[in-house]
Amino acid sequence: MAGYEGPALVTRHGSRLIAIDGVNAHALKATARSVAAANRGHHAGISSWGASGIFDELTVADSEAGAPSMRTLLLLYAADLAFRLRWEIAPALDEGRLVIAATYVATPIALGRAAGLDAHWLADLFHFAPPATEHHVIDPAPARLISERQGFVEFAWRHLDSQLGGVTRLELMDRTRRHLRALARRS
Repeated sequence: MAGYEGPALVTRHGSRLIAIDGVNAHALKATARSVAAANRGHHAGISSWGASGIFDELTVADSEAGAPSMRTLLLLYAADLAFRLRWEIAPALDEGRLVIAATYVATPIALGRAAGLDAHWLADLFHFAPPATEHHVIDPAPARLISERQGFVEFAWRHLDSQLGGVTRLELMDRTRRHLRALARRS
């Protein structure tokens, strides 16, 4: 993922940004907690999607507001990530800390690709995000164990169900997982 165009990320020696992406919220959270525990000496912190509260507003919106499109959800994710970078990630890196971003940019890009959105549009959308020091793609647990409401992919599916032309939650998860693997191979 190309260069960061927002305010310069000022980091101290020893600071790192670890991206953890995947379609299973439970596995993402468990991995983030495990990485944080293994790096206690670095004062590790976890930055999770939804930190800005944008998605809470969608959850409580009346049905009259209508269902958002995939593009709208991804634009909201980008806004949420910009919030996380400004208020969580950059300050922690400036303090020399380890930051674990769960999820970061690969998950929404893979989800967008799984829904048929243009790869160039998605790359441009997340161009502002600085590259992670390390990147991990978590392979999900069996489909029957995937949460229906905790992660960004699950959240998107719930809000897009009627717009996906009969694609089931598990099919969307599988498509997203395939795109995540392809992104991981390219990095």
